[in-house]
Amino acid sequence: MSNSNLDYDLITFGKYKDKKLNDVLRDRPYCKWLLTQDFFKNNYEYLYNRVLKYNPLDFFLKSYTNTTSDLFIDTYQYFNLYPLEELKIELNEEEKECYKFYLDTISDLRSRIVSRTIRNEENVYDIKAPVKWLQNFETETNISRETFKTFITSYELPNITTVIEEIKKQGNLIYKGAKSYKIAKENSVLQELYWEKILKEKYKEHLGTQFKYEKCIFDFINIKTNTIFEVKLALKDFSETQYKKYITALKCYRIIYLIDYDCVINIQKGVIYTTNKDKYTLYQYQISHMKSPSKFDKIIKDFTVIEISDLLDLFGT
Repeated sequence: MSNSNLDYDLITFGKYKDKKLNDVLRDRPYCKWLLTQDFFKNNYEYLYNRVLKYNPLDFFLKSYTNTTSDLFIDTYQYFNLYPLEELKIELNEEEKECYKFYLDTISDLRSRIVSRTIRNEENVYDIKAPVKWLQNFETETNISRETFKTFITSYELPNITTVIEEIKKQGNLIYKGAKSYKIAKENSVLQELYWEKILKEKYKEHLGTQFKYEKCIFDFINIKTNTIFEVKLALKDFSETQYKKYITALKCYRIIYLIDYDCVINIQKGVIYTTNKDKYTLYQYQISHMKSPSKFDKIIKDFTVIEISDLLDLFGT
């Protein structure tokens, strides 16, 4: 890189080397980690101050100024988001679609409270959560749910389930869905750590984690063997949109799905390796009786199920 390309926003170290400050700011966990590092504070004062002062929500939340109302529907900060055209930050096209969907969903929740208030219902905050909202997002936008999750994480916007939980708290209600989401998220993190440990032992430095390429974020990738590893809590968590993006971005790569803690699916070979054969054989049988089987269900319906005592034996060195 030539000296003429140097500027204050250039990152010259770490995972974002040769990237710009905006790329780092989107990675909120990394920013929090950077702020704890003495080398960053002492040697990169300009960047340190930018990261320290950056609050992504400032670009999305309006300053509430109406002092004549103390109603929750008027004062709740996420009912006071800027419309897309008034945002104080520039979003890429996918992020714009994510934000439009987010706004529409939040607006619908507010409308439900208003409707229940007009009808004088007993507890106006006892609203139902949107049904299959992530699936609807993928259908409406043709963008993967992972992209949506990355978007709200990058800008520290609360998940829809968190918003619903906060609404229900106004009516002294407990939203079990939020708890279920948090548990699923924790389980997902633990599962990824489990598979990461196994893959790291086998592939060492050749294994990339949370690898970003062509607007895709791969759980794990081995460039040397042209293999993508994708972790899913269960078969039902397969994302057709994500699958299409992956095979488009890296056409020559094979995809191996790591399901739960007991299953490895090799799409290229058409084989399901598992320590619990009955579980996955039964699932295949049930596919024929599903009203709307997913793309993934159709793919694995006739795969060979092979029972194996130790899944570690499947991974080469």
